[in-house]
Amino acid sequence: MYRFSSTSIALLSLATSACAAPSIYMNIARQANEYLDAHNSFRSQHGANPLTWSSELETKAQNWANGCKFEHGSTGENLAVGTGEFGPAAAVKLWTDEADQYDPNNPQPSHFTQVVWKSTTELGCAVTRCPAGTIYPEESNYHVCEYAPPGNVIGHFP
Repeated sequence: MYRFSSTSIALLSLATSACAAPSIYMNIARQANEYLDAHNSFRSQHGANPLTWSSELETKAQNWANGCKFEHGSTGENLAVGTGEFGPAAAVKLWTDEADQYDPNNPQPSHFTQVVWKSTTELGCAVTRCPAGTIYPEESNYHVCEYAPPGNVIGHFP
């Protein structure tokens, strides 16, 4: 017969939860590549040069994401939130799906325009798991991408 203390059970539960986390949260380099690949694939379709990864922007994005508040800051950024297996590619797809709504005769800033903004050269993104009740009623994955130089300048074309 095995006897477990409440501490042992709590630690076992924590270890099991950590092992069940999606792999995108365990390999930062792979996660960065997923964000970059999704952005650069779409940018190439719109005549924009590839972005490079910025650790400084990644840190800024992580600090913002850790707050679990779904609101924009004052600089060029994109935010996305979802539940379940909502990874970097899914977040970027939400933003790029806005391309169908873009009207070059009446340009409006959007997530799409930030992704393809031609003068933007650097990208840094992060994701955090937000507890139930912070953004969604259930636990959610909150993605934040920061861009430099930021885009979405009113009156300018991406």
